[in-house]
Amino acid sequence: MSFSDKVMIRIRSGDGGDGHVSFRREKYVANGGPDGGDGGRGGDLIFEVDPGLNTLADFHYKQKFFASNGEPGGKRRCHGADGNDLVVKVPPGTVVREASSGQVITDMSYDNTREILLMGGRGGKGNMHYATPTMQAPKYAQPGKPGIELEVILELKVIADVGLVGFPNVGKSTLLSRVSAARPKIANYHFTTLNPNLGVVDMDGISGFVMADIPGLIEGAADGVGLGHDFLRHIERTHVLLHVVDAASTEGRDPISDIKSINDELREYNEKLTERPQIIAANKMDCLYGNDRERVVAKLREEFDPQGIPVFPISAVSGEGVRELLFHVKKVLDENPDDRVVYEKEYEIKMPDFSDEPYTVSRSEDEENTFIVEGPRIERMLGYTNLDSEKGFAFFQKFIKENGIDDELVKLGIEEGDTVRIYGWQFEYYP
Repeated sequence: MSFSDKVMIRIRSGDGGDGHVSFRREKYVANGGPDGGDGGRGGDLIFEVDPGLNTLADFHYKQKFFASNGEPGGKRRCHGADGNDLVVKVPPGTVVREASSGQVITDMSYDNTREILLMGGRGGKGNMHYATPTMQAPKYAQPGKPGIELEVILELKVIADVGLVGFPNVGKSTLLSRVSAARPKIANYHFTTLNPNLGVVDMDGISGFVMADIPGLIEGAADGVGLGHDFLRHIERTHVLLHVVDAASTEGRDPISDIKSINDELREYNEKLTERPQIIAANKMDCLYGNDRERVVAKLREEFDPQGIPVFPISAVSGEGVRELLFHVKKVLDENPDDRVVYEKEYEIKMPDFSDEPYTVSRSEDEENTFIVEGPRIERMLGYTNLDSEKGFAFFQKFIKENGIDDELVKLGIEEGDTVRIYGWQFEYYP
């Protein structure tokens, strides 16, 4: 079994379909006008939370997620079919990061259950849109806008009210199975739990909070020893830390030393983790008898009571002390407001850079006081810009100025009121 809470995948939205160039060809209709249809919109790439998932294991078997492309337009004003959106299902608590920078794109947690991560490319306009009184047979159609492709890291940080922490084989999985409907695999060897198990606590008089069995820690976890970082990241969202220790020392471990070691690891990984409310569940009391029981509990309380960390003797196997423990956990949760840990957006998904692509600015040989701007860079800009919108037109004006096109027009002697033609679009020039 492998631990699967961090994985790299490649995602892509669909390309928009190209607009079509065609002209009406009908009997008794001379010189039919342009009738090329628009291309379809590319599919969006959408992330959606699936509450039934608690691992990213499936992403190890499939690592490319591409939405489909829009179809090109056709003759007779036929609109190309839109590409299908692709919905990627992830467990609650998944943080999506841009792979090269590590910056957060989105945090699929709490209320953020569905997000369009990559918008599909807009379909290009067919040549039917570009007919003007001076250009009645345009042979140009707008190319579709390309989709966006990214390599991203998915990182699962479990969302739970209570995090069970402790060394391997101390009884965390047994406790979770007793207090909830969760059925984690339980066996008597180290690292049984490699994926976090979540359960909703449901006992008489105690309900309504989520408990997570955090995979077992080892010393050096904060330094990345073993699977340390993978385990520790799951604790970041929990509100209460419940230390489960083997009070009977059935494997020769010292429970006091174990708690101190875990707190050292938490402190080294993230100082704020040790500020969360902590409770100790002294487990395996069914293996202790007589004075040994009182001695072990007294020793734990002597050490941790002064630190404000209460100790509850329990047996996850027999159920002894479990109700008292859960009542206290519920009380602590009620007294501490829900302080949600949400990772803020750091990475802005930007348009591809096409600043190196060429363009030309020239005087029209056929029309007086008319200037023509064309080339791959211009085509790409048009594919990304909706000139019919105020925002799109503002971007267009900025593009003309920042790319030196304005300066080129001035060098060619353009004057106020002259015409600038950019493929199917026509503008009057005002300095």
